[in-house]
Amino acid sequence: MKWLVATTKTTIPPRQATRSGITYRFSLIGPDRGVSAPVVLSRPLLPWPVMRRRFLIRSVERLLRRDESLVGVVFMWSRHRWMVPFAGCAFVGLVAVAGASEIADWSVRLGLGAVGATVAAVATTEYRVLALTTRSLVLCRGGRFRQVATGVIERLPDDVAITRVGTTLVTSEWMVGDLRYTVPRNFGPVMEAVAHR
Repeated sequence: MKWLVATTKTTIPPRQATRSGITYRFSLIGPDRGVSAPVVLSRPLLPWPVMRRRFLIRSVERLLRRDESLVGVVFMWSRHRWMVPFAGCAFVGLVAVAGASEIADWSVRLGLGAVGATVAAVATTEYRVLALTTRSLVLCRGGRFRQVATGVIERLPDDVAITRVGTTLVTSEWMVGDLRYTVPRNFGPVMEAVAHR
């Protein structure tokens, strides 16, 4: 592992840090375009997906009891049944408002409509975190804009049925009890393990 140490007041050219075959470029620039204090980088930068999963794990661990440990965690979501009509109405409504506001450029109108549809879709989506611990399955409330757990909803019974009902290239569909959830592909193996616990 290489250390980068700057002990003189100088501008450091871009350098590289590599971890798991992924290369990151960075440069160190001080307030006056120079480094005025010693700088030490003791380890490479972590890829964003790894950091995001660590944030998720730590947020769940803070919600658990002292006598239980986290075994696996799954981030998932469920959409309201009226999500598609609601997003469509938001899109059409904003395009109409943009037209009434005399915005002539159609690309701007469509862009505003897309923003409105996205906001409507996010607002009608419920994010959940399913945590498998040494004691039970814990269903947590998920963050709307970050992959973190914000609170415990309930502890699921030991005999709750977890079944996969569909798969796409990037997600899979699961029934947890009577509720249907969408699980991203990178959490699929953990969900499989939870289903066959």
